[in-house]
Amino acid sequence: MVNQGWGKWKVFLLWFSLVLIGSALTMFGFYYGEEVPHTVLVATEGMAAGAMLTMIAQTMIPEAVHLGGATTVGLSTLAGFLGTVAFKLIES
Repeated sequence: MVNQGWGKWKVFLLWFSLVLIGSALTMFGFYYGEEVPHTVLVATEGMAAGAMLTMIAQTMIPEAVHLGGATTVGLSTLAGFLGTVAFKLIES
């Protein structure tokens, strides 16, 4: 970020605000997490999983396809996704 012209103070404030927001939400979840309905918890986990899958798809998969080939990467991604779904179903 500094190499792209951001000041060091601005970068520090950005990351520090992320730490503060994450800490506040963690405390909120710790104190009120047991009172949250199961459907809200499942929806939140689903949104988090979707966000992670989106991040992986945008950043890691194009480079992996370039290095390892589309078939290998596609099958590995599918196996990982199906494994995750299977473990979540077993957990329920």
